[in-house]
Amino acid sequence: MNATNKIEINMNNHVYYGEYSLAYWIELILTCKIMLPKYQRHFVWSQKQLLTLIATFQENRFVPPVTIGSFKMSDGSKQNYIIDGQQRLTSILLAYLDLFPDKESYKAHLLELAHGEESDADEEVDPYDNVLEWNFKCLTEKGRNREEIRNHIEDGNYKNIGLGLTANFFHEHYLGFSYIVPSDSATMNQQSYYTKMFREINVQGVQLLAIESRRSLYFLNERFEKFFEPDFADKYYVNLVGEKQRLDFTRCLCLMSAYKQLSQVNKVARGFSGRRIEEYIEWYIYSIVEHEYEHIFGKFSDIFHNGNFENDIQRLKDTLEQLRLPKDYPSIINMDMYFFGLMYHVLLCHEKIDVRRGAQLKRVIESAISSLRDEGSHAQAPAQFQYLRKRIVRSVDIYNSFVLP
Repeated sequence: MNATNKIEINMNNHVYYGEYSLAYWIELILTCKIMLPKYQRHFVWSQKQLLTLIATFQENRFVPPVTIGSFKMSDGSKQNYIIDGQQRLTSILLAYLDLFPDKESYKAHLLELAHGEESDADEEVDPYDNVLEWNFKCLTEKGRNREEIRNHIEDGNYKNIGLGLTANFFHEHYLGFSYIVPSDSATMNQQSYYTKMFREINVQGVQLLAIESRRSLYFLNERFEKFFEPDFADKYYVNLVGEKQRLDFTRCLCLMSAYKQLSQVNKVARGFSGRRIEEYIEWYIYSIVEHEYEHIFGKFSDIFHNGNFENDIQRLKDTLEQLRLPKDYPSIINMDMYFFGLMYHVLLCHEKIDVRRGAQLKRVIESAISSLRDEGSHAQAPAQFQYLRKRIVRSVDIYNSFVLP
């Protein structure tokens, strides 16, 4: 039996509490009656965590409820978003399918592609799901039931868990929920409400990366999503503390915008040393989506005429491709030197780089990187602001010599 109760909180939002059987949660996912908002992180639980969750149900122990939010779309339709509980709900779906994303097999597949060892050269689209950046949408696109989904997955992309759960398990165990219906139907107000809720909830649990947590702020105004995270940005990676991480495009935008607005590099991120740099980047996002802190970062509509940034983003993408800049960087020093000046001149100053001199540009940048690394502590502590600001100035100055008149 599925049950719900309603409570009204602060006379503003209605909150319903209840529980559904695991079978019904699976039905809601497969029929797309509950979905993930764009800012949600990827599935990050391990197979061990999934098994622990299933054991918790089997032993009738407490499982924290999930949070679902009702969202009224601009066309008047409604969508139910998973605000908290993606990891639990995805694990339940995977247990039902008796599958788990096989990251090691996928990495081997990528290596084969890199070395030209894959045989299907005529295929334009890789049939493998990218299980390194994965959520359950990859599965719901393959079918609406267990048989359809399992028939449409690539061999080696997922591994069998071997749980052997019966249908009775999913019908006899329940997961609680809170269902929130904001009284304010204005799209922007709903976005703001859920964004703040998501960030507050996710202070706990598996820690979000800075970029993941920050992504929820883009939901305050979806129009700017492709500005903060353009599609091409995920092709560039940097090695940080032994881990490969994507280009933090918004960080670069933030620092370059502050440098352009304040004119003096020593004023960039002043008072935000250490971990507070993430707060500074959030201020930058708020300067665009809510028009706060414009005295620090500039007025977006002044930088981009009428707020139209699409042509500049496309020109940056084209310039990156024409310059053939590296896709992988051994350190943040290297990545900053290549991207700071480029984004400053192309995006914020609307200038064009002489791509015919690309080879010369790369030699100058590499020489500057070597010089910076020879400065002792710079290579050991590149995040210190004295070194970060030095990279800002050097990179902007280098690219300035390659700007077309």
